[in-house]
Amino acid sequence: MRPIVRIFAGGNEITGALHDRLLSVEVIDSAEDKSDGVSLVIDDRSRISDGAFVAIPVINTELTVILGYAGGASASFGPYLIDNVSISSPPREISASGKSAAMAKAYRTPRTESYHQETLGAIIGKIASRNGYTPAIDAGLSAIVIRHEDQNGESDMAFASRLAAKYDAVARPVGGRLVVVQRGAGTSASGATIPSVTVAETACASWTFNYSARDEAGKAGGLDGAGSGASATAGAAGSGTSGAGAAGAADSATPGGVRAFYIDRREGERIAVTAGSAPYHDIRYTFRNAAEAQAAADSYRNRSQRGKASFRCQIGGRVDVQAEAMLLLVGFRPYMPTIWRIKQVRHVFDAGGYVTEIDAEVFAAEESGEQKKVSESVKETAPIEDDLIDKTAPDKNVADSAT
Repeated sequence: MRPIVRIFAGGNEITGALHDRLLSVEVIDSAEDKSDGVSLVIDDRSRISDGAFVAIPVINTELTVILGYAGGASASFGPYLIDNVSISSPPREISASGKSAAMAKAYRTPRTESYHQETLGAIIGKIASRNGYTPAIDAGLSAIVIRHEDQNGESDMAFASRLAAKYDAVARPVGGRLVVVQRGAGTSASGATIPSVTVAETACASWTFNYSARDEAGKAGGLDGAGSGASATAGAAGSGTSGAGAAGAADSATPGGVRAFYIDRREGERIAVTAGSAPYHDIRYTFRNAAEAQAAADSYRNRSQRGKASFRCQIGGRVDVQAEAMLLLVGFRPYMPTIWRIKQVRHVFDAGGYVTEIDAEVFAAEESGEQKKVSESVKETAPIEDDLIDKTAPDKNVADSAT
């Protein structure tokens, strides 16, 4: 099938005006707290017939891109706001790029605010409200009590991302909503499960697998045999099957974990909390209470488990591939995990056709013990009086009251 691209600016299609000028279109779909993006490269040579030049894209132009195949599957990406334009030579080209239009300007503007003994849900609600979003936060995360947090000369975007990251979650504006969900949840902004994507080795123009023990908590165990930590591996050569249950059993036997400390101010003791088993990687920072320490330990171990292996590949253009979806590999060599989480997708349309580039991290399942849902582990800690919501506190910004 013939690949196609259609481009709309401010709701009006401009594909025809660019058909002999458009060199490439790239759309980025990210599962992390980075914004989705688009970039265009346009031929900037003067027209032979009358010497005219192409119009330069206008900053803040809203673009929507449709990619797919004539008579086949297609998908709409965007809208995006153009926020960068550059012109270069030789060859004469115009490059224009933009970020998701869902990212309001106020959301990126630095501000100073303090929050004291409020739930994470209440804080995200305030951020969403002042930026014109509807809050959409995981129920478990929403109930977490934040003892005290300062937003000092920090944008709402940076603050929300930092706060969510403490609980191994991600905060992103999507479709008019400020969505906060656990990393690796595999759900869309609506909460629906994103369909998994299957890729065979024969479908890859190129691929790269990498395993690194540098950031692995505790003792490095590799990806096969005891201590694999992978949700599934290719198993014996030619078997074509893999067992998540076996992987879970292997992980439970994996030595290595994370330890964090907090100060019990009433007793004057430094107390440790752990995630996983010895030997431990110790987090240097000392936390204010058990909940914060446990969240830090679990978040660190979760990141370590997910980040120990990465997979990248380039395949023929597929509009069904989305960030945050589960990636299933078929027909690859033994030792490599077969189940992955897609972190980022790049859809590229140029003179060579339409290709999709996938960047994934190894999938770590809650059921096997490789991942811990941080909101659940925080709930299991025993709060002291200072960790509970103070219903008698004045409804006033702490920073304002200090001035």
